[in-house]
Amino acid sequence: MADRPRQVDRILEAFPFFASLPARAREALISHAVTKKLDSREVLVRDGAECTWLPFVLEGTLRLYKTSPAGREITLYRIRRGESCILSATCILNEGSFPAIAQAEGPTEVLLVPSRLIAAYVEDNPDWRRFLFGLYAKRLDEVLTLVDEVAFHHMDARLAAWLLKQPTGSPGTVGATHGQIADELGTSREVISRILSDFEADGLIQTSRGRIRLTRPEQLRKRSEPYAGE
Repeated sequence: MADRPRQVDRILEAFPFFASLPARAREALISHAVTKKLDSREVLVRDGAECTWLPFVLEGTLRLYKTSPAGREITLYRIRRGESCILSATCILNEGSFPAIAQAEGPTEVLLVPSRLIAAYVEDNPDWRRFLFGLYAKRLDEVLTLVDEVAFHHMDARLAAWLLKQPTGSPGTVGATHGQIADELGTSREVISRILSDFEADGLIQTSRGRIRLTRPEQLRKRSEPYAGE
């Protein structure tokens, strides 16, 4: 591992609970782990792959998603700095295969810990168990929210709520293509384009290539109320 002392400091800063491991176990983990840098949209692991590593995000973001036979996507959740992948952990502990796709959103760096080390650490160290159970709780909540959104809410209200939650660049502007929004919300690009056209016709937004400007956010918020209020 290049520049080892600095890299160890980066790992412990991002994942303080690593320091709770006994010195020998911590040394084994860091010695056997490898770092991997991913380009934007590069896939780390594909659906059905064997789980040989547990990834820990040092920088950037991994997006976990599923695809349909027709090629449609739906985002399950994201993993950011200081987090790991509960699907990978479950896959390792159950000796199964990975059930989704993990892809980098922008430049991303991950620490990959060999799966053979994970089970022993989880069994022997309470801080590791707390870390994993915390991931379970967070991801379960996110997935249940996703199920609720898909099953019970109209797409126009979901889209309005999604637009309002996004960080904006230039005042009131969301940077996203219709295809990217469709992937986020688990629908087709055509459905998103139709609803955005309706929003634009009502004066709620203005669209340009890869940009959506929220011209009347309060009115857009009212369109999201059937979703937000349930």
